Amino acid sequence: MKRYESEHYIFNYGTGTKAECDITEIASYQESCFRYICSVLHVTPDFKIEYFLCDSPEEVGHIYGDDDPCNGFAAPPDKIYAVYNEQVQCIGFHEDAHIISYLVNRPESPAIREGLAMYFDRKWWGIQNLDWTGYYIKTGRYVPVDKMLKREFFFEHDCSITYPIVGAFTDWLISTYGIDCYMEMYKQQNMAEAMMCVYQKTPEELNKAFTDYVRLFKIDKTLEQRMESLLSESMV
Repeated sequence: MKRYESEHYIFNYGTGTKAECDITEIASYQESCFRYICSVLHVTPDFKIEYFLCDSPEEVGHIYGDDDPCNGFAAPPDKIYAVYNEQVQCIGFHEDAHIISYLVNRPESPAIREGLAMYFDRKWWGIQNLDWTGYYIKTGRYVPVDKMLKREFFFEHDCSITYPIVGAFTDWLISTYGIDCYMEMYKQQNMAEAMMCVYQKTPEELNKAFTDYVRLFKIDKTLEQRMESLLSESMV
C-alpha cells in the first residue's frame, strides 16, 4: 500500500484507487475533524492516527476478522479501517471520535460509545439524529435509551435505529448539562450510577426528559417519506 502522512495522521491506500486520487483532500478533512473533536473533549493524542483506506466493505470485514462486510471500524489504540471508493467514503468524525475519546475512557456500554461518535456525526444517512429520533417516536419504533445502556439489548436492535437515538441523546445531554458533566459521566463504567451521580436522575428519568424534548420538534411529511424510503431500501 502507498502511504501519506499529515500532522496527526498516517494514511495507507492502494495504487490507482480513489483514495490515492483524493488523498490530500482526505487528509485536510480529517485534520479538521481531529481539531474539532480534540477541542470539544479537551484531549489530544500524542500519536498519529493510522488510516487504512480500503476498496470495499468486504475488505474491511476481512481485516476486522469476521468477514462480515463493514464500512469502517476503529481498532484502538490508533488504527482505523474504512471504505473509500466512488460510492462510499467512510471518513469524517465517527471512528476518530472513538479513538480520541478512548484516551479518556472506553465505557462498557456501546450506547455511550456510539452516542458520542454520533454526536460528532450529527446525521444518519444525511438526516439529523434529532429528526430520526422524533420519527421513531411518532411511528412507534423508538427504543428507550435507558434500556440501550445494556450491551445485549443495544445489539438486539438495528443500528439505523439505535445510532441516531443515542447520538441525539448525547447531544441533548451535552447541550442541557454541558460537556464537563458529560465527560465526568463518560469516565465511569456503571452508567446508571454515573447518571445518578452526575445528573441526579435515573436513566429512566433522563430518557423521559429527552423524549419530552424531542416531541417539541415536528417533522414535515416530505422528510417522513424520505426516512421511510431510506429504511425500506436498507432492508432490501
